[in-house]
Amino acid sequence: MFTLHVFHAQHGHSLEKDLSRITALREDPEITIWLDLDGPSEAEARVLSDAFHFHPLAIEDTLQDYGHPKIDTFEDHVFIIVHGIDFSRLNLDKTLDVHTLELDLFIGPRYVVTHHGDPALRSIQDLHKDVCEAGHRPWTAVRILHRMLDRLVDNFLPVMDQIGCKLEALEDNIIHNPAPDLLEQVLEAKKSIQRIRRMTAHQRLILESLARGHLELIPRESLAFFRDIYDHFVRVADLAEAYREGAQSAVEAYLSMSANKTNDIMKVLTQISTIMLPLTFIAGIYGMNFDHMPELHWVLGYPFAVSLMFVTAVALLVWFRRRRWL
Repeated sequence: MFTLHVFHAQHGHSLEKDLSRITALREDPEITIWLDLDGPSEAEARVLSDAFHFHPLAIEDTLQDYGHPKIDTFEDHVFIIVHGIDFSRLNLDKTLDVHTLELDLFIGPRYVVTHHGDPALRSIQDLHKDVCEAGHRPWTAVRILHRMLDRLVDNFLPVMDQIGCKLEALEDNIIHNPAPDLLEQVLEAKKSIQRIRRMTAHQRLILESLARGHLELIPRESLAFFRDIYDHFVRVADLAEAYREGAQSAVEAYLSMSANKTNDIMKVLTQISTIMLPLTFIAGIYGMNFDHMPELHWVLGYPFAVSLMFVTAVALLVWFRRRRWL
């Protein structure tokens, strides 16, 4: 599946249904095109080599999930891989498992080619809507790139804020009731945050490269817009780092609360065992079957033994309380 946007300096925006016209469109100096490939067929994917003549290694990285953000500069275009939130599998009300989707971009002087394997990439959906609603507003390749990255980064921020709120709620629940299912949720959150943190570390460098004017493709007057995207993504990266530490703190809090709970249980059991030990000793003494024993044939022997056990238990409880062991 593909969507081909054509932006003409005089005639505005239109949608083209025929991929074979790309070569002719590229030859017109007044036309800028944006080709979006959404899980393309083999025939549609051949346009990358046949019409645009992109580098074979870049095409290979595009059609296969590369896994990490990257940027490569070629003679007449730039190849960028970035990641956005996968909203199709996002349900923060039930789980903190967050996944990302890969977005591949080829940017030239008068064209942008995007590729993604899942239509759930919301930044692309939003940009299609913006382009169609913009009417005759001029669109350049740099402006398309800026709006695309701006949407992609902005979609991270509300998700990161929700993750932070969920982590705080998990920590509160762990403090009050460290149930095993809470640990499972925290570990799941930690895994997702680690995934986002690794991605942001690479993607931050790419956005910094765009913001610092390292690419001749981006004019100096547009650098301020890319610096704004970079500043927003720095916040995403900082939040990912903070939440990683927060998730680790939540795990440590769970282990600490579980250890404290175990210690309290062991303390109670130790106190019971300590009290029962002398009582068992007394019962053992009076339970021996020797013929010649004091109080063996005494009428009050049983009440005396029970009373001795009771007095001993009470004395131990009073002593424990005075020592503040209870």
